[in-house]
Amino acid sequence: MFNTQMLERWSEAGLLRYVDTALAKWLAQEVPDTAPGVMLAVALTSHSAAMGQVCLDLSAILSDPSRYLETDEANVPDTEQSKQRLMAEQELLQCLQSIELEAWLTQLRCCRVVGTGTDREPTPLVLVEAGGQALLYLRRYWRAEQTIVNGIQTRLKRHSGLDDGDVRSLLDILFAGNQLDNETDWQRIACGIAANNDFAIITGGPGTGKTTTVLRFLALLQGQRLTKNLPPLAIRLAAPTGKAAARLNESIAANLARLAIPAIGNIKPDELKGTIPTQVMTLHRLLRPKPGSRQFQYNKANPLVADVVVVDEASMIDIEMMAALFDGIEPTTRVVLLGDKDQLASVEAGYVLGDLCRGANEGRYTQPTMNWIEDVCQTPIAKTFHNEQGTMLNQAVAMLRRSYRFKEGGDIHQLATLVNEERADASPKLPELKQIFSLSGKQPEPILRHFYQPQGVNSSFSKEVANLLVEGYGHYLDCVAARPQTFDPDAFNAWGKQVLESHRQFQLLVALRRGEWGLEGLNHKIEQLLVRHGKLGNVEHLWYLGRPVMVTQNDYSVDLMNGDVGISLVYPVKGELKQRVIFSDGKGGVRWVLPSRLQSVETVFAMTVHKSQGSEFTHTALMLPNHQSPILTKELIYTGITRSVARFTLISGNDDVLETAMNQQVQRASGLNLYIR
Repeated sequence: MFNTQMLERWSEAGLLRYVDTALAKWLAQEVPDTAPGVMLAVALTSHSAAMGQVCLDLSAILSDPSRYLETDEANVPDTEQSKQRLMAEQELLQCLQSIELEAWLTQLRCCRVVGTGTDREPTPLVLVEAGGQALLYLRRYWRAEQTIVNGIQTRLKRHSGLDDGDVRSLLDILFAGNQLDNETDWQRIACGIAANNDFAIITGGPGTGKTTTVLRFLALLQGQRLTKNLPPLAIRLAAPTGKAAARLNESIAANLARLAIPAIGNIKPDELKGTIPTQVMTLHRLLRPKPGSRQFQYNKANPLVADVVVVDEASMIDIEMMAALFDGIEPTTRVVLLGDKDQLASVEAGYVLGDLCRGANEGRYTQPTMNWIEDVCQTPIAKTFHNEQGTMLNQAVAMLRRSYRFKEGGDIHQLATLVNEERADASPKLPELKQIFSLSGKQPEPILRHFYQPQGVNSSFSKEVANLLVEGYGHYLDCVAARPQTFDPDAFNAWGKQVLESHRQFQLLVALRRGEWGLEGLNHKIEQLLVRHGKLGNVEHLWYLGRPVMVTQNDYSVDLMNGDVGISLVYPVKGELKQRVIFSDGKGGVRWVLPSRLQSVETVFAMTVHKSQGSEFTHTALMLPNHQSPILTKELIYTGITRSVARFTLISGNDDVLETAMNQQVQRASGLNLYIR
């Protein structure tokens, strides 16, 4: 039987956070007759938010509680703390096993701080019972979810206003050189669907042409306006992080320069291209945060004026940021989300893009949509993508299915496809994975490599892994060592730019932050390894030459965003070499920043897979831990693999862990699909 002393033990053991137990205690003080089951539900709901869940799925936590309680600190070495945690886990599991769902729901329904969302007075918690589910929310997440639902539904119910004949003609012009010989042209379909809806999603893996497609979509919109002598639309481009925004900036500019956009009527190509924006902002900058607040200057009362908003890397957007976007724009603003639905979910609560793209693999297009695609987009589409049960949202989602970066059937493409495959029977993938690595290993220059790394306490790098790291980071560190021998600022700018470009040649990714073989421990190990091999000098000084750092919080005072990566170098100031950190300016140039102005940074020889989203590296290595964790999912491995442009190395310590991870999917509770039909 549950009691408040259990909450104390669970938080002391690290199973719950102190804020989780504090919330439950506050409830008991506010409502003295609160049932014990309600206190437990409140603590677990608060905890689940820290685990990325928008809400607590009451049925799911009773049927599989261990999946919803572990963190990346689970399975630590055998210590007194780990024993205390194990005892707490067993006690909590026993407590949950004794609960009957209907009795639990009855207690929640009777509690006056738990509402249904339709109550006259707002309640701190909201219980949603629909579609056979029972979901308990903290009110802030329920409100965020409702904002997204309303924003999307309003747009889905409204036709874009474009004439089918205009869309057909413009698609013919913009895709004239895109003949695929009776193949389905998914880029053409995506462009058409985005043009036909005021809310649309274009999803696809790396290299499938999301940027090219959205440029053609924007050209279609602007072309339609200009040919009717209407002013061009106000279009805003955004991405979740500074790194993603900078990369999209470069990608948009490069793709727009080489994209062969023909004349549309009397509108010349350069005139049309001139109406397509190339400046990409972070979502935070787009909405303008209020200093010292979680609120934004652009909000429901003061919306941003824009005709179209396009957001890239949408898989990284958490539920509150997505809600802020819909709150901060006018109801008439078109919204297009771009992203890879199979990538990792956001660090914060929510799996918004993944939830919205449910059914994208199958299409789920109704017959009217199938007919529209064949008539307006003028490309064949297989009957397997037809489903009369498809929702209104399904009709606004287009998935790009052909990769132009990875050769179809190439090593990286095969590996990513295998890992990403959903198998209903959870049949083993490991034999196929080993075969892919084995075949690649027989090539003169293998694209894929797989190393085993023992991960015991005080274990050292294996010879293969040590060589990989020294060689991988050696390229940019050799570049660091070759600094200009003059004091010419232009020479230092060119040197710094070369260092940054060299740094993107290799990156080690990890799944976990804590522990000797997590982010924190590995950064120290790699520093010592590079010192021993003469690639680094004295690393006792915080800002040693060549230190790679990542910004961990948005810092508007120096115009650096969470995820930006810089390198500690020197720069000439009044005839002296001064310590500076160099960053890309996102426009092809560089910026030098005083180390003292960087308040939130961390060394980044090892980078978490989460933080790598929105980045590409010539060669990526992914190190997996040798113990099970709910953090280890196929989405995490897939994201790590697809950061690679040319080569990929997998480093693991346990085949069972690898197999389990490849068949384990991200599971985050939300109610988006209950409402958006």
